[in-house]
Amino acid sequence: MGTIDLTLQGKGGVGKSFVASLLAQHFQSRGVDLNCYDTDPVNRTFGGYKAFETEVVRLGDRPDEVNPRFFDELMERIMAVPDGGHVVIDNGASTFLPLLGYMVETDALNLLASAGHTVRINAVLTGGQALEDTVQGLA
Repeated sequence: MGTIDLTLQGKGGVGKSFVASLLAQHFQSRGVDLNCYDTDPVNRTFGGYKAFETEVVRLGDRPDEVNPRFFDELMERIMAVPDGGHVVIDNGASTFLPLLGYMVETDALNLLASAGHTVRINAVLTGGQALEDTVQGLA
């Protein structure tokens, strides 16, 4: 089935949208079926890239929450990705913890894997002063 790349990190301003854009450029250059989603409720950086036709998706009514109805709609779109298709999702720092909590609660990653999708989590790590903060995002 498809491949889903999630760009996740609890620290803001570390390059999540940049990494998502690099992934999208790579898949686009290979001519694969590509679906891009920006779920960052605060900074719609990835959603601003017109070349990727990124769809801005709201996950909650507030920037710090995940509404199950909105998340389930996104899951339905992802589940419909055809064989060989790719999905790139950029997530914001403000919804990082609520999104992870809901994904664990609903066993979302195993659901996608059992449907035949490959799920990859891309966690951005930075050097310097923010290194410890970004490493904590892996815990």
